[in-house]
Amino acid sequence: MDILVFGATGNTGSLIVNQLKEKNADFGVAITQTDSAADLDLEADQVRIATYDDQASLTAAMAGVSTIYFLMPIKPDMVTWTQNVIAAAKDAGVKRIVKQSGLTPRIDATSDLIRDHAETDQMIVDSGIDYTILGSNTFFQAFYGNLPSIQAEGAFYAPLGDKAFSNVDINDFAEVAAEVLTNEGHSRKTYALTGPAALTSAEHAKIVSAAVGKEINYVNVPKDAFEQALSGAGFDAWTAKTFADAFDWFATADYETVTNDVETILGRPANSFDNFAQEFAQAVNS
Repeated sequence: MDILVFGATGNTGSLIVNQLKEKNADFGVAITQTDSAADLDLEADQVRIATYDDQASLTAAMAGVSTIYFLMPIKPDMVTWTQNVIAAAKDAGVKRIVKQSGLTPRIDATSDLIRDHAETDQMIVDSGIDYTILGSNTFFQAFYGNLPSIQAEGAFYAPLGDKAFSNVDINDFAEVAAEVLTNEGHSRKTYALTGPAALTSAEHAKIVSAAVGKEINYVNVPKDAFEQALSGAGFDAWTAKTFADAFDWFATADYETVTNDVETILGRPANSFDNFAQEFAQAVNS
């Protein structure tokens, strides 16, 4: 087995798995329970069991693997788990780590999540193992989280003020990840994967309004109200606070950077939010 994908059952990981299938890549997945891989439609020998707090299980899962894709779970133990993954990769003789990260995370961020991305990125860089880091802002598809309030009220809510963000399509990200995993030329590189434009939430609302055919409004809300809304939506207290703190940081830091990294790697332009809005409009109007 050449490639092992961690986080394969999530939104991004499952798309990467599909891309690797299309490339007929020699790959497998590392998951915590065998039945959780059922939807991935893989052969039994492509599925390995490991948990992030058990370094021995990680080492066993990586046996014979040359490259791992590491999507860090958003949990309180993120840094410790990354240490375990790196140690296991060294023990197993892994040659390269491809890590999913945020766009230019900073160690001085007021968000634990952003600081953890910055710290764990540096841990990978300093590990002595070859690496590629794929950083991005949030994905266009996160906008589906706004679907209930848009359908019910014609509005969506976030504590982002008038800040612009160079978000990217999750499908572009997954395609880039598969390209990086299966091709050379990406050694010790950090990519900033963005869409073709940086847009504010008000601009998102305008584009979605045009696609839907009715007015959709963006409502800026305080961080505390956003955290309460996340808790009300079913997120546990730690996750709700973590995401609220991250959004609070997003509203003050610079996330407007637009790059051509997607086009450089894929040989085509990155998908635009305008195109995504046409897809999203179908869900709104359904």
